[in-house]
Amino acid sequence: MLFYVQMRWNIEGRMSFDEMWDYQVREQEEVGGKVNVVHMYKVAGQRRVIALIDVESADELDRIFMATLPLREYLDIEIIWALREFSGFVEDCKRHFSE
Repeated sequence: MLFYVQMRWNIEGRMSFDEMWDYQVREQEEVGGKVNVVHMYKVAGQRRVIALIDVESADELDRIFMATLPLREYLDIEIIWALREFSGFVEDCKRHFSE
């Protein structure tokens, strides 16, 4: 399943930017090969990151955010959307969503 995930760094009064940069590098090194991140973007001028993550299920995504990420306690997960291919949606439209 493909998920859109929008996260915000919540570090005010909890860590310095230098510490956060180090955490971010460590997270990439530790998690980089374990999580199938299709694309990841830093929102310019904001403390936000947007990721497209391909995992087996919502359960797996939950495990990643609850136990895998070193920055998990400093991330506010703002939005998670399950995505589907638009071509599949169009095929359903052609059949008017009937079998």
